[in-house]
Amino acid sequence: MNRKTLYVAVALTLAAIGTAAAQQSTTAPATGTQPARHAKLDTNNDGAIDRSEAARSERFAARFDQLDRNKDGKLSADERPHRRGHGDHRGDRMMQADKDKDGRISKAEAATDPKFAARFAEMDANKDGYLDRGDRELRRREHRQAWFAGADANKDGKLSKAEMEASAEKRRAEQQRKWQARSAERFQRLDSNHDGSISRDELDAAPQTRH
Repeated sequence: MNRKTLYVAVALTLAAIGTAAAQQSTTAPATGTQPARHAKLDTNNDGAIDRSEAARSERFAARFDQLDRNKDGKLSADERPHRRGHGDHRGDRMMQADKDKDGRISKAEAATDPKFAARFAEMDANKDGYLDRGDRELRRREHRQAWFAGADANKDGKLSKAEMEASAEKRRAEQQRKWQARSAERFQRLDSNHDGSISRDELDAAPQTRH
């Protein structure tokens, strides 16, 4: 694995840790629009996101070549996705639950939303009785520490290049297994007559989902 590949792999791994933490601890209204998040990746402020800048985002790093339609090595505003992600919808839900608009959700406020009510104790990472940004930051820190401990194979308190490469490779393998499982499940769902193949009629009859 060369230096550039290692850099991208490490960036993907660290980004994935933050993503996992955010998914498991939905704690504060999302801040900023999607264009604003894209602007943060554009570190040289040239209006485009090049490959090294995209490496800071798991989504952009994984889809860079697909998004770069004109193959100029950077993503223009037109090439970047403009859809709202799950995080945006979670942020909307959080803001709706925050009745007094103090930037945090109390247990009483969470009770108005069954999803928040059921997971309040789990989401309240610092156990202060509120869901706020502090919970998200604590959860992210815990995930980073857990990832570091798992990657530090010789337990010397630091990560070598080999350990970073092994950790990145392990994550790629896990993602590949998940993708294969989802693909197999989708195939079984589309293959309605179970003949081991998907006909055009079966595809047309299936619900309109992203394949």
